[in-house]
Amino acid sequence: MRIGVIGAGAMGSVFGGTLAEAGNDVALIDTRADHVDAINDGGLRLSGVGGDRTIGLRAAIDPEMVGTVDLALITVDSNNTPAAAETAARILGPDNGTALTLQNGIGNVEALVSRLGPERVVAGVTHHSGAILGLGHAAHTHAKRSWIGELDGSRSDRIMTLAHLFEASGHEIEIVDDPMGWIWSKFVLNCAINALCASTGLRAGHAARVPELVLLQEKVTDEALRVVEAKGITLADSEIRRTIRITTFTKYNKPSMLQHVEAGRRTEIDALNGALVREAESLGLAAPYNQAVVAIIKGQEQAALVRAADPPPDFDALEEEATQEAIQQGLLDA
Repeated sequence: MRIGVIGAGAMGSVFGGTLAEAGNDVALIDTRADHVDAINDGGLRLSGVGGDRTIGLRAAIDPEMVGTVDLALITVDSNNTPAAAETAARILGPDNGTALTLQNGIGNVEALVSRLGPERVVAGVTHHSGAILGLGHAAHTHAKRSWIGELDGSRSDRIMTLAHLFEASGHEIEIVDDPMGWIWSKFVLNCAINALCASTGLRAGHAARVPELVLLQEKVTDEALRVVEAKGITLADSEIRRTIRITTFTKYNKPSMLQHVEAGRRTEIDALNGALVREAESLGLAAPYNQAVVAIIKGQEQAALVRAADPPPDFDALEEEATQEAIQQGLLDA
């Protein structure tokens, strides 16, 4: 099968690399020229689960260099889903092929359906984890199960073929009738854990041993579940509170949001806790704890920009500029 993996970050590298190892024609598509060049020059280095090895496969910035594919696997962060949908439309062709999302957050399926149509989109979630260790080098940190399903709940030939494709690449796959229930289950899990780690710099297991953070996590989860109930969503995980507690207590991998904060990159907060706040507001519900978490992560993103500024900020000049702005806004007398 010809596969285009849109987003060669941690999970794109894990899935793209293992699918290529199984004999599929895989091309990675990414916007980072240095990362793409490293993969084309020396192969994709994949370490962790399965051992340290180098896998030969193509990488490209321009989708036109990939050609037409049968499957577009969407693994970009949620901020880039609209752009990924456009890329998928280009490499799938006008009326054939499938787009499969294994992303975090909500709104990704809807963005893909809006561009490609519901009949060309398959939804899924994964509990695999990974990390980018360097240019052309990813780590597969945990091998877990993934869940995929047709949006209409059917057990189509297509979904069976996709399940076999991933199983033949060494992945444990379960076909589900309600993929949105699985997406929302992971959404609630991520809202409860990812921002907690990203805002503190702690891995989940460390955060689970700080009583104040445990209380904050409970409040964030309470708000999420009130939204789920109000929307009439049936979570695939009927014991999501227990799952959150156990996952937080036992896991010490770095959530992707913490990786993004440490790398100075924009996070997926708007597709996680930010999306929850928007959903709550649309339902007339309050979500102050999630609002606070979003504000902290936004502050972390801004702090990363300040740290990365070259040359460093001239704080005296910034204070003078701010003073003039305050005068213009009537906050200070001229």
